[in-house]
Amino acid sequence: MKKTLTVLLAILLCFAMVMIVSCSKGDSGSSSTSTTAKAPAKEKVKIQIMVGFGTGTDPSQIAVHEELQKQFNDTVGKEKGIELEFLTVPYADAATKFTTLVAAGMSPDICGPVGIMGVAQFIDQWLDIEPYIKKDNIDLSDYDDALVESNRYNVDGESKLVGLPIGYYPSALFYNEDIYDRAGLEYPPEEWGTADWTYDKLYEQARLMTLDMWGADANDPDFDMDNVVQYGYDGTDWSPWRAWVGKFFDENGKSVALGMSDDYKTATMNSPEWIKAFTELERMIYVEKVRPRSDAAAGASLFGDSDPLGSNRLGVWETFSWMSYAFETWDANFSWNIGAIPSMDGHVVSATNIDTFVITKSSKHPDEAWEVYKWLFSDEIYSKLNHNYGGIPAMKELQAQWLDEQKAERPNINWKVLLDAGAYADNPNNESWVPGYSRVWDEMEFAMASIISGLYDSPEQVAEDLNDEVQDILDEYWAAK
Repeated sequence: MKKTLTVLLAILLCFAMVMIVSCSKGDSGSSSTSTTAKAPAKEKVKIQIMVGFGTGTDPSQIAVHEELQKQFNDTVGKEKGIELEFLTVPYADAATKFTTLVAAGMSPDICGPVGIMGVAQFIDQWLDIEPYIKKDNIDLSDYDDALVESNRYNVDGESKLVGLPIGYYPSALFYNEDIYDRAGLEYPPEEWGTADWTYDKLYEQARLMTLDMWGADANDPDFDMDNVVQYGYDGTDWSPWRAWVGKFFDENGKSVALGMSDDYKTATMNSPEWIKAFTELERMIYVEKVRPRSDAAAGASLFGDSDPLGSNRLGVWETFSWMSYAFETWDANFSWNIGAIPSMDGHVVSATNIDTFVITKSSKHPDEAWEVYKWLFSDEIYSKLNHNYGGIPAMKELQAQWLDEQKAERPNINWKVLLDAGAYADNPNNESWVPGYSRVWDEMEFAMASIISGLYDSPEQVAEDLNDEVQDILDEYWAAK
């Protein structure tokens, strides 16, 4: 009996253990179902914009970028699973930093704002955005054609559009009204392309505003060009050589600004058009005597530490609108205004600086980078960025607002001259890419400087020497391909 009871208790104990294990498994299964009901959160794609190739690095500008970063991440980024980050690098370090990041496989996804020169220096690094533009039916008529085309390149036989214009800084004539008034001259016209407004007419005015220390103007046979106290026209000083040679066109009506064949293999900087460009530079300095030489005897320090117009010793200066930083100084010292650039042999050209954003070819997430890019170029964000950088909006629908803002601050200035300049933007741009970019650039600047300084034999020889140097550079470039 005792043995039977012991066996019965053992059986009951085993049964109880089986039930406990079974219930435990049931509970475990229920718990597992509840914990796996929610799918793990998808990791966001980080898109980094590197700032430092141009404007955008001042503390106030960084603050705007931080606000935009938060705005994107709280809205579009949350919806599309993208996290935006602005990386700011000092301008002096930007090229080195970018090269290092790309080499390390840590490339930023977008760079900007960046000018045409910055784009050209790293031309192989940028993605062609035209397929995205076509896919999303982006309307490019929102911008002046010339401003869009300045970001289109033909590199090693491949045509690509690397960016859209975020803002532009056209050239125009900035002039001292007080000096014009003292000379009894009419101001430069506000309208572009008027038939009688030519460089010959500008030189005619400039001669009357160019004075030596005895008060003689440049028309006077006794004028002393070694003792000038006021100049009439400073040319395209502070601008690259291409800003001047870009005014010259061949017999087919094509700009000769690049100085080489369409396939970039043959230098043409000794062409009749280039020789004429050098001759015109020579003319304004040594024949018309309206622009200073750069040697000490001619008073190279006449303008002092100021910009040429800000010295109050210059009648008119052809330069970029990014000189806006000097407007307050001009306001305090003289009355000034803005006029249209004259025509050269029937062609009117405004050398223009253009800022853009570019997507890197080495981005690991180009599709997401494009989503950010589109957001940057949406009306609201575009307007904020443009105000942040100080350029003229290339987006036409925002230009009226820009004009109203300028008039509110300085109602007497002909601001519309700058807006209308967009239709005359140089194409090719004065900073456009060519093979051996930096070396070719330096050779062109040296050639220009040789004439301004007077250290040359003839315009023809300057052109010939330059062409030889550039041809060697092109030969080296293509031999390495």
